Amino acid sequence: MKLSVVIPVYNGADFIEKSYHSILSQQIQDFELIYVDNNSQDPSVEYIRKMVQLDSRVSLLAESKQGAAAARNTGIKHAQGDYIYIFDVDDEIYPGALQKLIAVLEAYPKTDAVFGKMVKSYKGISETRKPDDETHKVIRKEPPYWGLHWFSSLKTVVGPPAFLYRKRVFDKIGLYNEAIRNNEDTALDIKLGMSSRVAFLDTYVYLYYKHADSTIEQSKRKTPRAFMVWPRLVKEHLPFYLEQDTPLRFKSLLFSQLFQSMGRQVVFTKGLHKRQDLKKQLYFDVQAIQIPLVIRLYLSILVILPYEFLRKIYGYYVVPYAVKQLLN
Repeated sequence: MKLSVVIPVYNGADFIEKSYHSILSQQIQDFELIYVDNNSQDPSVEYIRKMVQLDSRVSLLAESKQGAAAARNTGIKHAQGDYIYIFDVDDEIYPGALQKLIAVLEAYPKTDAVFGKMVKSYKGISETRKPDDETHKVIRKEPPYWGLHWFSSLKTVVGPPAFLYRKRVFDKIGLYNEAIRNNEDTALDIKLGMSSRVAFLDTYVYLYYKHADSTIEQSKRKTPRAFMVWPRLVKEHLPFYLEQDTPLRFKSLLFSQLFQSMGRQVVFTKGLHKRQDLKKQLYFDVQAIQIPLVIRLYLSILVILPYEFLRKIYGYYVVPYAVKQLLN
């Protein structure tokens, strides 16, 4: 089988039919469509079962462990295709995009994955103007180029539906980290870019539909960014650093982001005792590495005086100095 499409679903009844037709419109003959229900409380399962009866290429799995990472992993484990495409039920794919991604991997057999561009919109594809800056060129890079590129700036990161993976790549890099509840896709793709051959297709692949009810948008409203990125740093990138021979640039980015996040979390936390407890937990989370004395001293100051202007001094001057000393 050529292609497996994996679609996790959590209360996505309003988007089931649209997601199905979005895949069908790609006009790929040899494929399977795997929906993975993740404890939906709405009619999602009922709608998917109707599709299973009508189309033998559609199947329904269930994953009781909550979270996109677990649901995606279940789909990947059951996938039969040579290529795996991870789709979000509420997004849309541009016409012919999957065929273009497949063509890249078929043209370059040693390339492990390919990704394109995404459009963010509060409306669907039919109501959203697609930018006209596509060149359709293919840019291939050896590792760790893309890993460092994404790790250095989250603004350059695209969502899972922008990617097409060879199934074999998951045997190489592993699956999504289920210990991470947000940014698990970014964690996987940075690891992918650090260790695998990845190509970029300068073509818009999908539309990321921004709506208030999406899981990620709800998380952003509830949790400051510093707290959201911390699990990814300590449960994915720190272990990768400890287990792999990483380049100096990766180490610099890792230490800088760890120390910056520590300062932000302390300042964002209300209550002296809570900040003290948080600092202890942060030290515990990164006990595998040396925390420079200047970082420890300044974090102690921020625990007592959690002012933003002090945090900026810490971020602009203290962290870069500490990282430089640590790397030397």
